[in-house]
Amino acid sequence: METTHLRRGSRPARTGALATAATAVAGLALTGVGASGIAFDIVGGIMGAIAAVTGQSGVVDLGFDLPMAAARAAALAVGTTLLVTAVRRRRRARGACARCGRSEGPGGARAEDRDDAGRTSPAGGGRETWQARGSWQARGSWQRLSVRAGYLTVLLAAGYGALKVQWGLGGTVGLADPRAFGDVRLWTPGLGDTGVLALIGMALGLGFARTWRPPLRMPRWMPLTAAFVGSVMLVPVGVLGTGLRVAVALGLANPSLEGVSPWVFDVIYPWFLAWGLAMGSAAVGYAHRTRGVCRACGRGRPAFVRHARGEGAAAREGAATTTL
Repeated sequence: METTHLRRGSRPARTGALATAATAVAGLALTGVGASGIAFDIVGGIMGAIAAVTGQSGVVDLGFDLPMAAARAAALAVGTTLLVTAVRRRRRARGACARCGRSEGPGGARAEDRDDAGRTSPAGGGRETWQARGSWQARGSWQRLSVRAGYLTVLLAAGYGALKVQWGLGGTVGLADPRAFGDVRLWTPGLGDTGVLALIGMALGLGFARTWRPPLRMPRWMPLTAAFVGSVMLVPVGVLGTGLRVAVALGLANPSLEGVSPWVFDVIYPWFLAWGLAMGSAAVGYAHRTRGVCRACGRGRPAFVRHARGEGAAAREGAATTTL
């Protein structure tokens, strides 16, 4: 009788798991469709606006199809919503908070008694076990990796920005034909504007690595949203461009290079892919370090602790444990 009861009780769980999986697959499909051309929509729109103001044509003609851009943006928004829904369903299924993902921690200590680096709060009273210690070390390793990804984001963004800015200033590094771009200026669409995007990428990477904190008072959603958009722009272009260069190497494609040296395309597309993945990893680590106390379940600890100058070293140590 007990076995029959367990089997019957497992059917809703299997149904829920299938529904979650289907939601995730649909979300991935729509996100992929939306992200496939969103980078060209954004950059093309920026270049079109600059061209309208300056009267200059861009170094390349990306064009801008408003209906298609709107359709891709809608697909990206719906796909992202479905992915978030799938993640929250999965969290609820394993008994965790749907909003933050926290649950009862290993070793008998509650998750709200641990900080976001995995350490047990003095008030938590949790008993450390070898299993718990291993999970804490793994979490600490991930946090260190995300910080390094932030610095890598700075380097990759700086490299790309330097290439585009030197073209805008008349440089010929990476050009097979020195006259390929004609009489360009730094404000020519496709040069200085992409240099500004690289500067934004550098600022994001540095902020994620250093962990923005008061008194800057920057809402978390601002850098996280910018990183999401940046990763969505970079990763698909990196994947598709790298695939195209592989096809060229195999003799399956022969695209026009517009006077640019082939090595630039061989380098820049994997560069985009690495840049997007590094930015996404750094953003995830930053989001985890600064999530603070969950408003839904009350678990966690404050992400930032304010302290007066006269409180001494002990207060500063307490504040340091809340961030990386």
